[in-house]
Amino acid sequence: MSKEEITIEEFSEFVRNMRKSTGLSQTEFANAIGVSFASIQRWEQKKKYPNDIYSVLQNIRDVVKQKIKSKRLIA
Repeated sequence: MSKEEITIEEFSEFVRNMRKSTGLSQTEFANAIGVSFASIQRWEQKKKYPNDIYSVLQNIRDVVKQKIKSKRLIA
């Protein structure tokens, strides 16, 4: 899958939905996945793709997975 196969709208919606599902602010989410607040902001505003989209997707997956596990332990 290449960047061209994922539209900027799809990527933007994905990032926003994943961030909101974790309950994190843009700054907290950025720190958790190892990018800047400005990157999250640009992605959510449909202004830019990440240079390494696959690395970002993996990091998002890891953060969401960790958040799910921590909620299970608390519940």
